[in-house]
Amino acid sequence: ISVPKPPKGLDYPFYKEAIDPISTRPRGGYIGSDAGCVACHTSQANAPLGLQPLTLEGDRVFWTEAQSRQNFENVAMLVNPSEPDRSRLLMAPLAPAAGGERHSGGIFWDSSNHSEYRLITEWIASGSDTAGASEVVEVDFEFFRSCVQPIFVNPIENAMPCAECHSGEFAVEPPANAYWTEEQSRQAYEDLVYLIDPGRPDSSRFLHKPLHPNAGGDLMHNGGRRWFSKDDPERRALEDWVTGNSSGSQCPPALQFDYPPRS
Repeated sequence: ISVPKPPKGLDYPFYKEAIDPISTRPRGGYIGSDAGCVACHTSQANAPLGLQPLTLEGDRVFWTEAQSRQNFENVAMLVNPSEPDRSRLLMAPLAPAAGGERHSGGIFWDSSNHSEYRLITEWIASGSDTAGASEVVEVDFEFFRSCVQPIFVNPIENAMPCAECHSGEFAVEPPANAYWTEEQSRQAYEDLVYLIDPGRPDSSRFLHKPLHPNAGGDLMHNGGRRWFSKDDPERRALEDWVTGNSSGSQCPPALQFDYPPRS
């Protein structure tokens, strides 16, 4: 019987025994609750860390062998054995002051000296030091500024614009009778990238939230639904951008808008 090589040379038995259980531990600080990683990363299938739904049998809640294997495969995409401290798996729950990233699930580790952080780092470092990180895809800023940003102020019929709710984030309103300044576009781009998993459209909240649940979108989105199918031309065009296949200021037909005016 042939056994497939573990991704990036990582140790699966150690992962199952020591790393997988970390995802179910209660946490403080997540919107005032003790929710663990599984609270978001199983229900939000679009999150980069896609954990399998837990299995319930009687009084037991657990992952089956097949589910743990799938978790292992997904987690492996977020680690970098050649530079463990640069692994996305470690940076999201780490406090920004300690070198971490923004994480809507809260801060789990105040420093890299936390026992969980050290344990996961050691596991990542045990992998192949030639594996490196998964390829990083760049989402083009100029395409965002020219073709994506106008979406936020051009609602579909009988719907509110994205800017109605997200004007304090990525959907800032443009100046009166003018286009956004480059500085405004740059800030909006930085805010939106937080909702994108470059190279993986199906893991990007930006493409998931406005999609109708019947087409695989999130169950909740206060702003309504902009797309009722993954084949919507606008969504397809955005998917190409998130995948890294669109750049520059030439917009496809689905992303051409008259407002706001560009001089």
